[in-house]
Amino acid sequence: MFKKIVFFSFLLCLLNSAYAQEFLCRVKINDQQVQVTDKTIFRALEQRLQDFINNAKWSNEVVANNEKIEMNIEIILSAYDQTSYEYRASAIIQTRRPVYGANYSTTLFSFNDENWDFKYQEQDRIEYQDGQFLGDLSSLISFYAYYTLALDFDSFFLEGGSPYYTKAFQIANLAQQSSSRAGWKPFEKTVRTRYNLIDNILNERFRPLRSAYYLYHRKGMDQFTKDPFQARKQIMISLEQVKKVFKISPNTVMLLVFFEAKSDELVNIFKGAEEIEKPKAVELLSEINIANISKYEKIKS
Repeated sequence: MFKKIVFFSFLLCLLNSAYAQEFLCRVKINDQQVQVTDKTIFRALEQRLQDFINNAKWSNEVVANNEKIEMNIEIILSAYDQTSYEYRASAIIQTRRPVYGANYSTTLFSFNDENWDFKYQEQDRIEYQDGQFLGDLSSLISFYAYYTLALDFDSFFLEGGSPYYTKAFQIANLAQQSSSRAGWKPFEKTVRTRYNLIDNILNERFRPLRSAYYLYHRKGMDQFTKDPFQARKQIMISLEQVKKVFKISPNTVMLLVFFEAKSDELVNIFKGAEEIEKPKAVELLSEINIANISKYEKIKS
């Protein structure tokens, strides 16, 4: 009997490992701007959102514990109405993924969502159901879960994230029809919208960006410990793909997203390059990411 219990316990552990959830997420609610005496509701909401993301199964893929996507969400409250339960906020969403063969995680996604308004009471459900709009907060979290999951899959397989971008698009489309909140619709005051994120990544004109994510991560970063020279070469090729999108639409939100995640890392990557490589890297980066020219000059030093 004891052997049977041990066997089934071992089998259960294997099953749990095989179907482990995709995210290791931490949620923080920054309430410094809100004058509320009892802020325990914010701490409880942090935990509920973390549990929702970390405990849900967002795909059918096998994900090992060391392959989980590291996610951080900071929700910055600007106002909270205790009578109507309305939250006004922005949010910073960041994800990282491990680099093969290295004790290092690379930033995949870094985005400041300027429109993160929602209504929430403690008894409200926070869940995702395919094809249904269950409120702004559920939609916000589910959208970014699928979007960043798709980006992660794109970094491992060429256009591997397509099924998850489709899920994110469905969530955005439902929210556009069902919600009056900003961020879901085209032609808003800022380019930093969820509509633009999903519209850009699925736009055929911007397809080279998806190739860039694959080349940068799978052919570049994941090969660094084995062959740094070839890894940098692949990263340069990925930047040429980014340049194709820059030539079409230099102000697209996806370029902002790419360089907000990668600019510091790119400096470190090419600082270690051979002297003949450095000027080429600085020239290309300065052309396609003008905002960070001064940062890229550090590559030469």
